[in-house]
Amino acid sequence: MGRDGRGPWHTDTAAVLTDFAANQAMGIDPVVDYDHLSMVCLETGQKAPAAGWIKQLEIRDGETWARIEWNAAASTAIQAKEWRYLSPVFDFDASGRVVRLVAVGLTNQPNLFLRALNTMETSVDLLKQLIELLGLDPAADTATAINSVKALKSASTDTQTAMNSLRQAIGAAADADLKTVANSIMTSFAPRAEYERVANSLQQLQAGTAAAEVDKALDEAIAAGKIAPASRGFYQAMCSTDMKAFKDFVKSAPVVVQPGTETTTRAANSKHDNQQAGDNPLIANAKARAGTK
Repeated sequence: MGRDGRGPWHTDTAAVLTDFAANQAMGIDPVVDYDHLSMVCLETGQKAPAAGWIKQLEIRDGETWARIEWNAAASTAIQAKEWRYLSPVFDFDASGRVVRLVAVGLTNQPNLFLRALNTMETSVDLLKQLIELLGLDPAADTATAINSVKALKSASTDTQTAMNSLRQAIGAAADADLKTVANSIMTSFAPRAEYERVANSLQQLQAGTAAAEVDKALDEAIAAGKIAPASRGFYQAMCSTDMKAFKDFVKSAPVVVQPGTETTTRAANSKHDNQQAGDNPLIANAKARAGTK
């Protein structure tokens, strides 16, 4: 337990010694610095000179012992009683289990320090990351970041409350996801069979409207003498496929039958219309789309 009330912690000796041995195998010794400056130097810009290096680590009766190789400056300062205590920096898990010795600091205010609690100042690096994740102005302060997090939490709570109410209203399971809820709503308020019936009715109505439009266009073309009555079937398929092309053809076609008269035979009219249609590119294109030859 630290002097300031932090803790308690318990050392996992196997984990600590394994981590120390792994670092030593790579030629890395834990640093002993002054007042934990090496933990904050990147944020503060201060120099963080080493006082020494931990060369050996062992556990004696549950206590952690270390052999430190001091440099000349630190040895002199310690002999002069400028520095008196040691303060370890270690990593631990949620249960308080210490798993790694990170560093040790010479200090005159001893305590058991954690990596994120070595200083009373806010961790600048973590704050910058939080501000970036929240999409805030890079110059935003801690209070702004905290308020933004609170707002997100509130919005999330409101959304969850609304989802719970919706689940209850439609009789869905308490843990039903959004897709399940949506499908349940469709089933409850728009039965599939009813939906398909309405869709089919609409399709039939649209088909009937299209057929009526084709008949109207053909009737008008015959009444205007642009096509012979005998050729109605010939033009019907093309008219159904491309109404615009048919109307363009009728607009530019000459009168082949005087309205109200019977001057040609049915066969002659049909032959004339077929020839006329074959010469017209609009109708030729429509015939191609309709599969008519």
